[in-house]
Amino acid sequence: MTRVEDAFPQIRIRLVAATPRPLNLTVASARTCYSSKGIVEPEAVEERPDRRDALALDLFRSGHHTTFQHAHFTFAIEGVSRLLVWSFLHAHPFYNSEQVSQRYVPVRPDQVIRPPLPSPARAVFERIVSLQMEAYRTLMDRLFPLIEAEFYRRFPARRHRPDAWKREIRKKAQEIARYVLPLGTLTYLYHTVDAVTLLRYRSLAAHPDAPEEARAVVEGMVAEVLRLDPAFSRIFQEI
Repeated sequence: MTRVEDAFPQIRIRLVAATPRPLNLTVASARTCYSSKGIVEPEAVEERPDRRDALALDLFRSGHHTTFQHAHFTFAIEGVSRLLVWSFLHAHPFYNSEQVSQRYVPVRPDQVIRPPLPSPARAVFERIVSLQMEAYRTLMDRLFPLIEAEFYRRFPARRHRPDAWKREIRKKAQEIARYVLPLGTLTYLYHTVDAVTLLRYRSLAAHPDAPEEARAVVEGMVAEVLRLDPAFSRIFQEI
């Protein structure tokens, strides 16, 4: 498990599932395109690591990136902002995510990312976060009787067992109140990408205007992949 220690110590990245020997598979798929003897197995590629690495670099530099899409990685990601998820991780066509739902899971006041800020700005940030969290709780409380009335209007027979439906009604209020939560509200998720998408993440994170949080997350993901297959380092060095 990789723990990003610098400005975002709450971030946790774990590689929980992956294509075994992803670079071998990438090169084997490319060699199969020109094989007259049938499928080239990943194990055969590993017999000549120097040749494998040279061909992998040629594939990347020539733009034959579909070969890298055969390798997939599933990460368990914790302690990142929802802003990062929808504006960075989900800003690409090839991914799959399953993250904690704000509709069904209540948000605690401490579940907000704290970016590195100087003292005056940090005080303002904390005050605004406190106001938003208070608005979230207040809105749920005020919505509850309105939703309760509408709920029993639609399902009058359930009125006789109010304790049985209180939690359901509370979730409806919570679902609406989530819209006042900060963009920096923390989340956790499973996130699956192929190697091409991860390479794109790395490229974007290297831009000067990339958020520090994005850089921290991408470096954590890359570190996990290199732990699995150090041979991939040659490709990441190209970015």
